[in-house]
Amino acid sequence: MRAATDRRGADWERHYGRILVLSDLVILVWVFATAHVVWAASIAEVGFEAFTPELVGASVGMAMLWHVVLTLAGTRDTRVFGAGPEEYKRVFSSTLVVFAVIAFCGYMAEFKVPRMYVLVLLPFGLTLLALSRWSWRQWLLVRRQRGQMTYAAIVIGSTAAVENIAAVIGRNAVFGYRLTGACITTPDPPRQVAGVPVLGGVDGLTQTVLASGANALIVTSSDAMHPDMVRRLGWDLEGYDIEIIVAPSLANIAGPRVHIRPVAGLPLLHVEQPSYRGAQRWAKGLFDRVGGLALVLAFSPVLVVLAVAIKLTSAGKVFFVQERVGQDGQTFGMIKFRSMVEGADAMLADLEPDTGNIVMFKMRDDPRVTRVGRFLRRYSLDELPQLFNVLKGDMSLVGPRPPLVSEVSGYAAEARRRLLVRPGMTGLWQISGRSELDWEDTVRLDLYYVENWSLVGDMLILWKTFRAVVSSAGAY
Repeated sequence: MRAATDRRGADWERHYGRILVLSDLVILVWVFATAHVVWAASIAEVGFEAFTPELVGASVGMAMLWHVVLTLAGTRDTRVFGAGPEEYKRVFSSTLVVFAVIAFCGYMAEFKVPRMYVLVLLPFGLTLLALSRWSWRQWLLVRRQRGQMTYAAIVIGSTAAVENIAAVIGRNAVFGYRLTGACITTPDPPRQVAGVPVLGGVDGLTQTVLASGANALIVTSSDAMHPDMVRRLGWDLEGYDIEIIVAPSLANIAGPRVHIRPVAGLPLLHVEQPSYRGAQRWAKGLFDRVGGLALVLAFSPVLVVLAVAIKLTSAGKVFFVQERVGQDGQTFGMIKFRSMVEGADAMLADLEPDTGNIVMFKMRDDPRVTRVGRFLRRYSLDELPQLFNVLKGDMSLVGPRPPLVSEVSGYAAEARRRLLVRPGMTGLWQISGRSELDWEDTVRLDLYYVENWSLVGDMLILWKTFRAVVSSAGAY
């Protein structure tokens, strides 16, 4: 019997796990201590003594229960470290379970705990736990971007598949994988693929993986890797604690559209059709109108101040209306604060773009931009008037970038799918590099959004947009 080795149990995993354990404990102690100190007077008003042994003991018991349930629910599992919503989902569901148990036990034991005490504890504790996990994720991401606290991974597949996986992993350091080798299934492989050393082929695969010291094995779709080989590979690596990841040949399709339904022992991957109509689309429209109106009211003082600044510092109109292409190819006038000198369009022929975007004109130091306009662009404030386009129904809060008519004339068939939904004030392109993106990346991100949009995803993009705007990364 082969001796098992612990490969994934790296020191950084144990260290990060201990950080989360201690962090959760500190937060729960703080939450229950605050409940007694801050709310003591209000509790006393309804006939409860805040510091009786019974209530203090109940608080200690609830804190311990909460901490134990967070552990049992796997909120600190290594598979949810650093990326994806699963960690937050587990923290949320664990909190609901704790308070369901508290309510049941309180009812059965007839132990009267003040309702406000419990009602305030739930959102207060959940909010602090979520903020703590988010903060530690940012800390972890910084280290992963430096190449620390990551898993070494080997990818198996054709040369093209390895190149694709290398590009995806390179763009998503948050997931914590770094490619240390590749096994190529095609004959006569090169020594390197996308900067990743080639360790061999399909023959002797198990020995290659074990000798490499990898923590994870990524298997891509390939004729050479038939199901029996993948199953036997799993048997051979059993006990070595090496994660096996199967990457199907599905590009830009998100989890909500993918479902695994086993049939006679065969796991079949079902892909749902994208949703462009129906109740979800109606809900998105309502979300846009309500959200747009709320943002207009909230930013109305800012809109007035910016309009006055533009008018006083340069000749010309305050607003710049440009024809753009919206849903189903319909054109509309997109409203922006004027950030360039009057007659900027006439100067375009004398300028050369200095970015890798071959379709959209972008210049880091555009001489047409005014002093106030440069400030507006840096923080995307010139786009605030697009809220009125959202209220009119021409645009959405979140969606693909609204293209120019001249850009659409050069679209390939694939890029035209961006026009299946309303364009957005912000989108994946806004939070993924903005003007630093080349044309291929812009199309890829927009198509991913069109195929996989959801209201929850929209809210997440809006939150990330705020962070991107504050940092002003990629804006000019």
